[in-house]
Amino acid sequence: MKTYVLQAQNNDMLDKELQWTSKIVAKYIFTTPHRDIALNQLVELNAKDASLRAEVVEYELGPVSYTHLTLPTIYSV
Repeated sequence: MKTYVLQAQNNDMLDKELQWTSKIVAKYIFTTPHRDIALNQLVELNAKDASLRAEVVEYELGPVSYTHLTLPTIYSV
C-alpha cells in the first residue's frame, strides 16, 4: 500500500500537529492514503505561507502500517 506525506524543500516533513519537523519519526508524521487529501493540505498550507516550497511525496507502507521513510544519503568529505 502507498501513503502520501508532505515534504518541504529543506527535507522537513509535516507532522500530525501540522508543524514542519526535521525529526522524522514515522508515527508522528502526517500521512494519508489519498493523494487528493495530501494535495488539499498542501494548498491550505500554501494559502497561509505563500513562500512555502513543499511537495507531496509517495511512500510504501511497511510492517504494521508504518511508513518506510528513507533519508537522503549523507556524504562526508
